[in-house]
Amino acid sequence: MVSAFEFVPAIAVLPLVSFVVALAFGKWMPKKGALAGIFATAGSLLLSIWTVLTVAGILGSETAYHEEIWQFATGIGTFDLHLGVFVDPLSSLMLLIVSLISLLVFVFSLGYMNDENETGLPRYYASLSLFSFSMLAFVFADNILMAFMFFELVGLCSFLLIGFWFREDAPPSAAKKAFLVTRFGDFFFLIGVVGIFATFGTGLFVTEAGFPAMAEQAISGEMPGTVADFLEPLGMGAQGWFTILGLLVLGGVVGKSAQFPLHTWLPDAMEGPTPVSALIHAATMVAAGVYLVARMYGFYLLTPTTMGIIALIGGFTALFAATMGVVKQELKQVLAYSTISQYGYMMLALGSGGYVAAVFHLTTHAVFKALLFLGAGSVIIAMHHNENMWDMGGLKEKMPVTYWTFLSGSLALAGIFPFAGFWSKDEVLYEALIHGLGDPVILVAWAMGLLAVFLTGFYTFRMVFLTFHGEPRTDDAEDPHGVRWNVKLPLGVLGVLAATLGFINMVPVAKLTGAHIDFLHKWLVGSEIVNAEFLTGLHVYEDLLPYESAYIAGGEVPTLLISAALSLGLALAGVGLAYRLYAVPEPVEHTKKLGGLRTLLMHNYYQDEYQVWLAEGVTLPLARVADTFDQGIIDGVVNGISSVSLFSGDRIRRIQTGVVSNYAALLTIGLALLLIAFGIVGGWF
Repeated sequence: MVSAFEFVPAIAVLPLVSFVVALAFGKWMPKKGALAGIFATAGSLLLSIWTVLTVAGILGSETAYHEEIWQFATGIGTFDLHLGVFVDPLSSLMLLIVSLISLLVFVFSLGYMNDENETGLPRYYASLSLFSFSMLAFVFADNILMAFMFFELVGLCSFLLIGFWFREDAPPSAAKKAFLVTRFGDFFFLIGVVGIFATFGTGLFVTEAGFPAMAEQAISGEMPGTVADFLEPLGMGAQGWFTILGLLVLGGVVGKSAQFPLHTWLPDAMEGPTPVSALIHAATMVAAGVYLVARMYGFYLLTPTTMGIIALIGGFTALFAATMGVVKQELKQVLAYSTISQYGYMMLALGSGGYVAAVFHLTTHAVFKALLFLGAGSVIIAMHHNENMWDMGGLKEKMPVTYWTFLSGSLALAGIFPFAGFWSKDEVLYEALIHGLGDPVILVAWAMGLLAVFLTGFYTFRMVFLTFHGEPRTDDAEDPHGVRWNVKLPLGVLGVLAATLGFINMVPVAKLTGAHIDFLHKWLVGSEIVNAEFLTGLHVYEDLLPYESAYIAGGEVPTLLISAALSLGLALAGVGLAYRLYAVPEPVEHTKKLGGLRTLLMHNYYQDEYQVWLAEGVTLPLARVADTFDQGIIDGVVNGISSVSLFSGDRIRRIQTGVVSNYAALLTIGLALLLIAFGIVGGWF
């Protein structure tokens, strides 16, 4: 029987082929290369479904897979460098997410990019295909070097697509900002990759699997003698070194997943086409960082310090970004800060020991955030590319498909029962709470995440009411442009998923009833349907978790119910406040009453200004001082020594005349001088 695992590389190769086809022949093809991308990503989706069913044990006996595809360097010390495929429950789930969202984005682009100059469309569809290829290859990468390579290619594709409208002023600037900010984090990631190579050597590339071997070697504490000799004078043990490596890799994660303080690129990235925003936020660029931590989770569990830092970054980012979302006026800007905040929840879950909760929220967020961005794209089409919510209103009756699907995504984002975001967000907060009760760092992170729930409910439904409810506030809102089936179809698919996807892991119901309906937990951590030895070190998950679980009086179930009731109550309070203030025929901007605080939030806490000052006021002067020292002192010494050598060489060169009589005279004079010198020393004279 043919196994799906044999075709896993094709999941990524198909979009790569469509990239080449669209780039080379797109201008002569129907829809300028869009159909090539649609067929390619549809093929990737079918193969991903086949792979998931195989991993589940439904279509075969093998439930995990690892294979080396191409070895491009051998015998480099202890390293053998190759590209390989690693499929387990985590990677198969992510392949399904990426291929589904990519396909829907391609279909949606047929309607959204309809007015685009045809000369640019082949480049657009080619870039989308390359983006999908990069992320899919990153997902099934079996080693850290391969992951880094495609991690960087994902960043390149985002640069190309954010700056797609390069003839305008803002998109190229936003693209450069995204590229440079994420590169700053990736610099630390690269150092971490080098450190991992030095520490684990060929352990990253053993036959069984790459990333699991890394976790297993870290658990055993095995390190080469050279690394141990390096650490001994520093008084650092294995755990301290693993913490440094984890933090270095985390630098790349913080940049890609737009976590504080490297999040400033993401709101500007809205200058790209809206379907690109959906792909970046839901399934590719921003998802890559969180996925990498999940992929290396067996290693991160060994470093409690790094885990605490991840949780704090996540909790703070969730709250920090949510505060800015409450005052934004453009539809996509609200969604951008929402993305930063929601990925903060995922980092909070990973840092507090909620691996399954993080992957669960990554899954549900991919669906409802893609839905919200595509829904925003539908509204932008109708509004003739006006994104300001204060110019909208009254679109509910005029765009019923967009409204009801957008409402489904908004309820999921706000975490309202029983939509998908309710289940995943509550599991994140529950995991942070039970581990935070025994660790004050995690408890602080949980508190920040909990406060963000209220703000999320408020800014989400402020957006809904301003956009769809009330009276039309402009002529465009009075008579919006119609949208076609290629816009409505992706919205319909995602709208249904946003309402139902949470049912794959209903932990509260499972705890209350004893029913086995926490399917995702069984899928990721191990049960009869998966082979636990392939789970990236998670077969020792419970033993490695650095936190003890603690519960409010009454035990696990009361704690779970209290946590769910608290977060749901805050979410409903936020929605209720938005309803009271903005669900009126003629809304006014109540956030103006915040005064100076609103100004601070509108200017994003002046983070961009601070980064410019840091670059121009601190980094540039330091660079000039270093350059002066380098040229004046270092180069001066080197140039001085070379000048002496050149001068001496020039003088000595002059005695090389090629005349034999001159050489005889010099020999005679030299011999005479030697005889005189020896005579003086020996007392001959």
